[in-house]
Amino acid sequence: MVERENFSPGTIIWSADVSKEDIKAVIKAEALPKGTIIKLDRLFFEKNSKDFIHYCENAGYPVFCDAKIIEIPSKAIAIAETYLEYEPYMLNIMADACSNACWVNASEENLDCLKQFADHCHLVGTRSCLVTVLTSKSPRLVDQEFGVDPLAQVIKYARMAHHAGITDIVCSPAEASEIMRYYDEFWLNTPGIRLPDAERDDQMRIMTPKKALEAGAKRLVIGRPLTGDPDDGKIVDRVKRNYELILENIFS
Repeated sequence: MVERENFSPGTIIWSADVSKEDIKAVIKAEALPKGTIIKLDRLFFEKNSKDFIHYCENAGYPVFCDAKIIEIPSKAIAIAETYLEYEPYMLNIMADACSNACWVNASEENLDCLKQFADHCHLVGTRSCLVTVLTSKSPRLVDQEFGVDPLAQVIKYARMAHHAGITDIVCSPAEASEIMRYYDEFWLNTPGIRLPDAERDDQMRIMTPKKALEAGAKRLVIGRPLTGDPDDGKIVDRVKRNYELILENIFS
């Protein structure tokens, strides 16, 4: 059971799929406690300057850049560097990025892409994060794509992350406990978080906040259950109210 006195605001990652103005309003009102991590995706940065990373972090909110980088190795690292210039708290790359399994004793251009990514992140103090199997994929779809169940595929990717020296993994909470059995050095970031009886929306492999933490998740990636219905009042009020509901579930 998670104890309230030991609960860190950094346990919650707000998947902030809203406007820059809405994010600023939440930060200004401290609708989420300082230390809460704000996840900003590639689409956000296509519309807004990466300087917003500094705005959030200077206000006390670490930024998880959800770039989901997937490219040929040379371009993947070049893309990563455009984010790392701002030294965000965390940056991710897709597990499907080209890998040649060359982890050591190689020239930089031949070193595995995931290893290069981890090394570049660590140089600036950014946590390196590997996205494994998206929580929007059902077990049936995963089997059709990879020929195995989600857990087997996530373990395969976790092994790659281990060799690369990556610090964090994104996986569904359904795989968390097994991953921690094999690779307990990872910090697990789990989307697919839903309160009891809530709609799953486009998420397939889901779990409640409390059960996800009990399964081994270190951080909960929460979007719609925290942001709420955009037609239901102002965002600051929604976020405050929903944050309390999430805490209520965790400590129940």
